[in-house]
Formats: sequence, C-alpha cells, structure tokens
Amino acid sequence: MMKRIFSAFLAAALLLTAAACGKKAPAAPALKEGVTLQSVVDGIGEEIGITMPTEVDESILKDLIGIDPADVEEYAGYITMVMVSADNLIAVKAKEGKVETVQNALAARQEMVIKSFEQYLPSELDKSRAGKVITIGDYVFLVILGRMDEDPASEVTLIEEMIRSNFDNLT
Repeated sequence: MMKRIFSAFLAAALLLTAAACGKKAPAAPALKEGVTLQSVVDGIGEEIGITMPTEVDESILKDLIGIDPADVEEYAGYITMVMVSADNLIAVKAKEGKVETVQNALAARQEMVIKSFEQYLPSELDKSRAGKVITIGDYVFLVILGRMDEDPASEVTLIEEMIRSNFDNLT
C-alpha cells in the first residue's frame, strides 16, 4: 500500500514538473525593433498635430507632470505651452514597480488640464475629458489630443490604436 501511495505521489510530481516546464510566461509588451518612445510620439504628433508643442524635458516631467525622473527608464512627449489648448502627449517607460506611480501622476495631470478648462473653451474641455491614460506593460501614455472638428473620443481611440501598433507581444 505504501508503494502505491509513493508511486502515485511521484507520478503526480513528475506531471506537475513537466507541465510547469512546458509553459513559458508570456513576454512583456515591448516596442517593436527600431521603434522608440520618441518615434511613437513624433509619429502621432505629425499625424494628429500638437498646438505649439514644447518637448517634455526632465524639469517638465518633474515640476509640471509630477513624475520623479528616478521612477523612469525612458520618456518622450510634448505638451502645449499656450493657454487655449489642452494638448498633452506624454509617453513614459516606468522602472519596475513604478507603473502605478506613473499612472497616478499622468491621471493627476489630466485632472489638472480638465480643471483649467472648466470655465472656458468648451471644445478643449471636451478634449481633456476624452483624454486617456493608456498602460501597456511598463509603458504609460497620457493622450489629450485631437484634431479640430473631430470627435475627441474617436481621436483618442485612433491614437491608442496608433500607439498599440508600435508594440510586440500584446495580448
């Protein structure tokens, strides 16, 4: 009887080991070969347009957006520097364990932009409300962007598709 129990236990252990070896963890989403965050942002900017863009640098990242550069592996983006536009296109690759921190900072940036247009410029308020924080693995994007006379939500959906087309290993 003891031999049967031991044999059954051993067989089960071997099956579990074989099953575990056969399954690989899916690869994390990564930018396609030759694609950089800067090229993604620039491509969207060329296609959709950004009103009077200023490139996001370390000072803007920290002081205006609220992201500690120590939490970031890479970033690129543009924000408008005019009071009559809500345009923000920010892309960040967060360091391991910092995705939620980056998401929260970009969501806070979106809320700040929304509040800045609550009393005037309804079209920019609509654009900022339609904006979206998009997370793909360790990459986080803030999209508040769209062409004039286009539905802001449709524009954000189009931009999200543009972003996703630059990644491998999406499920």
